[in-house]
Amino acid sequence: MRKVSVLMAFLITGYILGIWNFLVLPKYYINFGLKGFLVSLIPTLIALFLIYSEADSTKKTRYLIYELFFKIARTPALIFVLLMFLLVMLGVTTYYSAYGLIFMFGLSNSYGYVALMIIATVLLSAGLLVLAKGHTLEFISVVSILFILFAIAAAFLVRGQALGAINSEQAHLYIKEAVSSITSFGQPLSGKGILYLIVSTLVSFGLGTGVYYVIGSFSPEDLDFKKVLVGVFILQVIISFAAAFTMAYSLGVAYEGAQRAYLNPNIPPAEALKLSIQFQSIQQYTTNSTQSPMHSIGVFYAIPQVLRGNVKNDTSLIVLLMLSLYLAGLTTIIVLMEMGSQMLSEVMQFSRTQSLGFISLLGMVVSGAMLVHDTRTMFVVVPFAVGALVAGAEAYPLLSSELAYSRLIGSLIAILLGIGAVTVYYAFTSPSAAVKVGALLGLVLFVPIFLNGVLLKSRR
Repeated sequence: MRKVSVLMAFLITGYILGIWNFLVLPKYYINFGLKGFLVSLIPTLIALFLIYSEADSTKKTRYLIYELFFKIARTPALIFVLLMFLLVMLGVTTYYSAYGLIFMFGLSNSYGYVALMIIATVLLSAGLLVLAKGHTLEFISVVSILFILFAIAAAFLVRGQALGAINSEQAHLYIKEAVSSITSFGQPLSGKGILYLIVSTLVSFGLGTGVYYVIGSFSPEDLDFKKVLVGVFILQVIISFAAAFTMAYSLGVAYEGAQRAYLNPNIPPAEALKLSIQFQSIQQYTTNSTQSPMHSIGVFYAIPQVLRGNVKNDTSLIVLLMLSLYLAGLTTIIVLMEMGSQMLSEVMQFSRTQSLGFISLLGMVVSGAMLVHDTRTMFVVVPFAVGALVAGAEAYPLLSSELAYSRLIGSLIAILLGIGAVTVYYAFTSPSAAVKVGALLGLVLFVPIFLNGVLLKSRR
């Protein structure tokens, strides 16, 4: 049982630590410094308390998630809301994890290769769940340890390679400014940036997909969720700061590479322009706190492009960095598929193989649809626009007097609904039609709630 408890701790770690720690959170650690980090502790504490309460509710009652929602909360429709949100998160995570393989293998950034990596990632995850069976926890544990070590090692290696490769005084200045801002209390805060930071932090903890209820339903009695969550939080901070430093040192390399290309007549103008655009995108990432997460989420993939040819051992470094990102995403994908399969089995009475196949197919479809730029924007908008609302809906069953969380949970749900209302407002006031459609799609996820009465009657 002690071994199972340790493996469960790694499962939760693997699920929470994911692509957002590489793609989004580092932006705010650079822009806001330690002041922003302190602000991020507010949504972190909210998320940790909700995670603990959700897992503890099914751990104590030994209800499955659908039983808890039906017998205690009387809201079986919420299961369908969480399942649809889970599918969106599965598709988004799969796309951005698979996309990193393009740079790791040095492939052309074409629809065909990205689609191939998406299919391979989904099949790999489903195959591991089918074949590994009782050893899934061990696999996730090993992968979690590897990507944590890889991410930290990559940060140190990028630093050493960057400092050894650049000669420009301006490039060193860019690095110095970015690095000092990460560890400074003097960085200015912005209202819109703080909102994005709060939402990004909530999204990074994986709320809204119902995973923690499912985990609690089969977790060992002696598993101490509090200790696990404290450990996960510490690791999340380490990984996010490591990614922030990686981005800071890459800024100097990007500037140096763009300057070299501009001054070298043997480099085609198109290539020089590409390097200049990559430098500008990283610069925006590290200096513009009000830039929407939808515009900055892909900037991390500029790092392998600016490293290639501009530092020694660039191939090894790119593989290490992109493999860290991929493994972070893979552990999240496996957990989402397994938990989604269990939820679907409870609701629709499917066998495990049927539910796993259904979840895999839908996740592949959503991820494949993201090959189209506007569709990709639309799906990425969903967690940032309505993620807080879905997290509030997910916490609703905890209001039951039978679970003894009602007083504080009510206040936290109100806070989440307030944050969600503001993010939806910003999405609908965006000039981008894709962003507006994404926010609308997010609200459509709540349609099953209006059918709750029908589901209660049919259940009887």
